[in-house]
Amino acid sequence: MKLDRKVSRALQNGIGIKLSSADLELLAAIGVIGTLAESKARALEEHAKCRRSKGASINADPSGSILSEEKTGKPTSDRWYIWWYDPSTGRQQRKTTGASNVRAACNALDDHYLATHTSTVLEQETYSVGDAMSDYWIEHGQHLASAAGIKSRFALMQRFLDAEVAERRLNDPILPEHIDDRLLSRFRAWAIKIPIVARKKDAAGNWVDGKSRPRTASTVEESVIQLKAALNYAFKARRTRYVPPLAHKTRNQVTPERTYRLSVNAIGELLDYSVRGAGNYAGHADRLLPFRRYLIAAVCTLARPDAIYDMSVDRNREQWMQNERMFALNPAGRIQTKKFRPIVPVVDLLHFWLSSTDEWFVCSERSSYDESEGAHVVTQGRVASVRSAWDGARQQLGIPDGWGPKLIRHSMATILANRRVDLFELEMALGHRVLGRTSSRYALFDPEYLGTIAAGIDDVVSDLAKVAAPAFHANFTQKSDEILALPSLSRTRKSPANVLR
Repeated sequence: MKLDRKVSRALQNGIGIKLSSADLELLAAIGVIGTLAESKARALEEHAKCRRSKGASINADPSGSILSEEKTGKPTSDRWYIWWYDPSTGRQQRKTTGASNVRAACNALDDHYLATHTSTVLEQETYSVGDAMSDYWIEHGQHLASAAGIKSRFALMQRFLDAEVAERRLNDPILPEHIDDRLLSRFRAWAIKIPIVARKKDAAGNWVDGKSRPRTASTVEESVIQLKAALNYAFKARRTRYVPPLAHKTRNQVTPERTYRLSVNAIGELLDYSVRGAGNYAGHADRLLPFRRYLIAAVCTLARPDAIYDMSVDRNREQWMQNERMFALNPAGRIQTKKFRPIVPVVDLLHFWLSSTDEWFVCSERSSYDESEGAHVVTQGRVASVRSAWDGARQQLGIPDGWGPKLIRHSMATILANRRVDLFELEMALGHRVLGRTSSRYALFDPEYLGTIAAGIDDVVSDLAKVAAPAFHANFTQKSDEILALPSLSRTRKSPANVLR
């Protein structure tokens, strides 16, 4: 069983593993070696030729294993199976994973093992920090909205622990009792020097390093907090008998006070930039449409960047409530996190842009001539980030380094507070204060729900119109009157009543 899980984690994380001759013999017997990296696989296959056998299971202990063939060696299904010995019946049991993909089958094995296995005293004493992070991810972390962040935090911590073993400051396996505040201090000093590197695919489809940026102290501390969460999770599941008393730093301790804000005129300059373009976007202002849509959403909703990218008018997501003039920043089916996404009022400017949206609010548009329609048509496609456009605008307009698109949220909150909106409502609109479940059901239908916020945003929009009125028009182009808005390629075409001109 431990060998099964070691292989599955290696495949999932893309890392190497140490194999004994017995391990090699068993892996070769079931063909798992072929799923490893090709350069390693060729050498392993040659070394394993003399060790091949036709065993029916990875091990003979009362545990699970993956198998796709019966004892005869003849395939009976393209699905992988989990096998284990049941001591109560004295027989082997099996359960299909429902997967023909090795990685998916390994994940199913992990799920089965964690759901059915009770750790022994010896297993509790040898339970490692790596086990804690892997089990937390399998059972809990990967199912959360913040899964991507959790995975990157664990990856950074694992890189550090591997470095500690390589420098012989720690021995493998690393147990919970080996983790203390001195080790965390070394981790903080090490991690702050490791830049965050964006990964992208080149023309050949290979992953290469892209742009990099410094790692902040707050980002480093998130890994410490995530490690504590994994160890506490393991303790509650009775997989380890000890959790070290680790102290993490608070957000106020690792985040310097940042008071820089944009004025209404500065936000107007950003909107004007999104129409006219400059620098790398000179003469290509149409490429800045996703950035303009982001700015409109940020001004009208006060939302965080991830919530803005998640804005959609797809009815299945149940976000846009047209009759109530409300917009739910948290789509149907998404579990709320500590960064609460509220329901906000839809002001006239946002309503106009939502009406000009096919599916995703932050999107690009492409115009082409459709002979069957006899007119130019516009298709919209989702855009996952406007960071590149933001960096261009920041450099062009002199916004200090280190500030991202979230600056619009902070600036709008400050502007509205200075205009004397109700601070209780401002906290609600920002997601910092949450109404009780019962109260929130009925508050939405109150005509005065977040009334001072809606009035304040309308007031700011009126001021912005004085300096950047062209940015408020959602038209793709003003050169032709025969422009039709069509859905994205993955959706059916809109009815004539919904065609925009």
